[in-house]
Amino acid sequence: MPWFKNAIIYQLNKDHLLDKQLVERAINACHFSPCGNTDSTKSGWISPYGEKSDNTLMLDVDGQLLLRLKKETKILPTSVIKQALAEKIAKQEAALSRKLKKTETAALKDEVFIDLLPRAFSKYQFFWLWIDTVQKRVIVDTASFKQAEDLLALLRKEMGTLAITPLSSETPLEKTMTTWVRNAERHPPLLLGNEIELKDALEDNQIVRCKNQEMDSNEIYVHIDAGKQVSKLQLVDERGVSFMLNRDYTLKRLKFDASVLDKNEDFMPEERDKKCEADFFIMTSTLSETINSLIQKVN
Repeated sequence: MPWFKNAIIYQLNKDHLLDKQLVERAINACHFSPCGNTDSTKSGWISPYGEKSDNTLMLDVDGQLLLRLKKETKILPTSVIKQALAEKIAKQEAALSRKLKKTETAALKDEVFIDLLPRAFSKYQFFWLWIDTVQKRVIVDTASFKQAEDLLALLRKEMGTLAITPLSSETPLEKTMTTWVRNAERHPPLLLGNEIELKDALEDNQIVRCKNQEMDSNEIYVHIDAGKQVSKLQLVDERGVSFMLNRDYTLKRLKFDASVLDKNEDFMPEERDKKCEADFFIMTSTLSETINSLIQKVN
């Protein structure tokens, strides 16, 4: 079910890029297909309702669009490649009665890789992407900007362009979070949690992490007064969600309260598709409010 665990937030810059039909054409042009014998990785869109579902590749609930990407990666252990390459080099050198050149060895390595690919194991990853046509945002359920950009690249490939920028503010977020903690500021409904990471402003490898710690404690203030800034901070939304806010504006370890998760528990097992839509509606409604409050708080 589409309960996001992370969120990288992008703001759309052009209204016409939110066109549902344009997005639909883009994902239909890149439906997932498995790796072929010479493919090391393949990515494509699948139905948000499940891999075996015959439903559309896009779920639309009141202007909130949900997409799901599947990525297959062929796994070839380095030790297997080295052993096969060593055997092939030895055989070739024996046939030529000389040592191989670097270029010849490199060519053999490529051959070995291609030969082994059909027998490699596959690793599968799944990613959610939420397009908010109301607030004009794109939210990717991943903790990695690289993975987020890989997903967005598939849309850009078919749409031609996708004018979006990661969430940001004029004031560096670590400075803003440090001010919140040092001044024990309250900005309901977003409250300070009990987990924090601080880094030295000059020496980025000097890190202090605290869990189950009151934010208005002297222990925290000592580190801030010594020049450390808040790089990660747990925030709790009284409306039913908590998360770690990172200095790059990513939301990690999203957790929804039982009061939110249990709202759609009355669906029968055969109503799986309806429950998926209902869960997505609840999640987007809750998380949209959280993101709006966060943007208001950091600006």
